[in-house]
Amino acid sequence: MGEATYKRIFFIGALWNVLGGVFVVAATGWIFGSAGLAEPTPTVYYYGWIALFMTFGLGYYLVYRDLYRNRDIALLGAIGKVAFAAVFLYGFFAYPGQVPLFFLIPVAGDLVFAALFVMFLRFAAGKEGS
Repeated sequence: MGEATYKRIFFIGALWNVLGGVFVVAATGWIFGSAGLAEPTPTVYYYGWIALFMTFGLGYYLVYRDLYRNRDIALLGAIGKVAFAAVFLYGFFAYPGQVPLFFLIPVAGDLVFAALFVMFLRFAAGKEGS
């Protein structure tokens, strides 16, 4: 993959986080209701989490705009996506039926993005040595 592909990946990653956050906020009732669960209370934890991943989305947009200048954001993003997935996967097994299955979608997506971000970091490191 080349620079143009990685730029597209980070642009899509930005949309994934920002639009995903908007969707999760708009569909909170549906997400939890379809799992037979009450919405989280107090909401500050839930919306704080959403604010953080939307902020990461803005970071991916910065990487899209300047791949090499902002590659530390890509590193932080890869770490964050793996950490997010690990926490939610743990939750699915430790608290059966208490975490909506819907969240398997962002877990899977984030693991794909984490792999792509690591691939970009390896690509960028190879460019640095050239």
